[in-house]
Amino acid sequence: MKLTTLATQLGLAPPTQDREITGVAPLAEAGPHDLSFINERKWIDKVKTGDYAAAAFLIPPELAPLLSADFPHLITPTPALHVGLAAMLLGRRTLTLQGIHPTASIDPTAQLGPGVAIGPLVVIEAEVIIGADTVIHAGAVIHERCTIGARCIICSNSVIGFDGFGYEYFAGRHQKIPHLGTVRIEDEVEIGANTTVDRGRFGATRIGTGTKIDNQVQIAHNVDIGRHCLIVAQVGIAGSARIEDGAVLGGQVGIVPHVTIGRGARVAASTGVAGDVPAGVTWSGWWGQPHRDNLAQITALRGLPAFMKKVQAFMKKWEERGE
Repeated sequence: MKLTTLATQLGLAPPTQDREITGVAPLAEAGPHDLSFINERKWIDKVKTGDYAAAAFLIPPELAPLLSADFPHLITPTPALHVGLAAMLLGRRTLTLQGIHPTASIDPTAQLGPGVAIGPLVVIEAEVIIGADTVIHAGAVIHERCTIGARCIICSNSVIGFDGFGYEYFAGRHQKIPHLGTVRIEDEVEIGANTTVDRGRFGATRIGTGTKIDNQVQIAHNVDIGRHCLIVAQVGIAGSARIEDGAVLGGQVGIVPHVTIGRGARVAASTGVAGDVPAGVTWSGWWGQPHRDNLAQITALRGLPAFMKKVQAFMKKWEERGE
């Protein structure tokens, strides 16, 4: 496909030069007929010095002035998204699941919307409701009375709606607390592989519209997650925590029970959250705190060995003077 044609198909402005494009590839692997993308300034310099041989590039507007017309490029605010769309236009397709696999186990009381696709060995229990065009991949389990909205993706081996981790120590042993609630997943949510979403103790564990959850995430009972959040791998969210709209949780974030992560807040990878996070801020560290405060403490801590050497040298001189 000509680069100009590709630009038209993607809804982007035409390039200053045309090229024949046959594929899409990462910068380091791209050949003379491949389209690639650049999203950081450091890669521009490498392109100019000939380190990369792609035929053309997708770049964001702020980098466009740095790349001359000698290097054919398309300008987009979302290079990573458009390079994927370009790959599909050039013939690459993701494998799509259609229909209901004969090995799936579906309770007769479950309600499946039109266009639902269910993979091998999926288990769907009683009174589950699944909205239109939702895809549930191999090995996933949806327990009783859970609701999943339209156009959701439930990836392989995820478990939706099993009991939360609730016990009361009584009469010399840990006694199980019944979990009688449910899980409510709204439209266009993605649940990654091997992720678990526990049912509420009485009410619902909720995941809002458009939220995307990575692999191996634990969401405990009665957690409330808002709309369009991003939750990266190995996050653990304890019971009754609230994640407001647009929040982003980096990998391995741990959140204690009953706290609130404010609207649009960002929590860096491996942060431990023990208190409420205000809306719109960035937190990091263990335990979590405003990111700039955490960086200042890390800087001070890294300087501690050199400071201690100075203190020891001073003390040695002090002792030698007999004072």
